[in-house]
Amino acid sequence: MEKVLGKIDFAEYGTVKDHPFLIGIQLGFSMSGSGVMDGGKYTVNISSACKWNEHSREGTITSTVEKVAEILKAAKVNYVSELVGKPVEITIDKNSFVDFRILTEVL
Repeated sequence: MEKVLGKIDFAEYGTVKDHPFLIGIQLGFSMSGSGVMDGGKYTVNISSACKWNEHSREGTITSTVEKVAEILKAAKVNYVSELVGKPVEITIDKNSFVDFRILTEVL
């Protein structure tokens, strides 16, 4: 695993264009001349065809909303659109996104 510094260059909240049953925050990152997307890590399947039991569905949706709130708080912003340009540390494994954190120490 590798940790690299970068910035958020794409931040949207909504459904995934080709998969409208997925909803959540979608992030893209730029670092040292390259980039990576979050791969839908922070989205959740809200399709009625998804075989959730009611408790696990609600818990999963709640946790994705709480993750958005955590990201916004760390970045000291109120809107997802304000995340663009925020400095981050991105964890990558074999050229694939794993996780990120807002660099709160430089905000």
